Amino acid sequence: MDYNKKIVNELWQEHEPYIRKLCTYKLKSLPDYVDDCVQDVFLDLSDAINKGKTIEYPKAWLTKVANNKIKDIYTQVKKDAERLIPLDSQNLDNTYSGVIYDEYFTIKDEEIPVLKEKVINMLDDNEQQLLYDRYTLKKAISIIAKEHNTTENNIYQKLFRLKQKTKMLIENVLNEKN
Repeated sequence: MDYNKKIVNELWQEHEPYIRKLCTYKLKSLPDYVDDCVQDVFLDLSDAINKGKTIEYPKAWLTKVANNKIKDIYTQVKKDAERLIPLDSQNLDNTYSGVIYDEYFTIKDEEIPVLKEKVINMLDDNEQQLLYDRYTLKKAISIIAKEHNTTENNIYQKLFRLKQKTKMLIENVLNEKN
């Protein structure tokens, strides 16, 4: 094993539990990103060492990199969320989506329920139920979490992924139509 790999492995062994704990704590609301954050921090460490950077205080350096990665994650998630249009949104006039083009607005009003049904039918039963509970019945996340015997955070994550999937399905259905 070459010298740089040895240093990175030693630093990984020594500091990985601390960095994981830091990422887990600061990404409580986004637990699916913890592993990626930890890996990215140590990839940056490996890159820095391979480029000859001298790191005098590894724990401080890793902490700084981890905090920057965490900020980047929250920034990206916020940007992604701002691009999504809520299913119950009443004000779509001023909403921009780079995916919806002008030709899609030629859809006749009577076609919308048919296209909506087509998209909903492409979802599995659990996804349909989650959408129905949250956006039709307007149930609180805490109630949905109790009904599904899981955490609120898990429901938020499922809804986030479901919104992304639904957006993709809508785009596919509209592309088929045109």
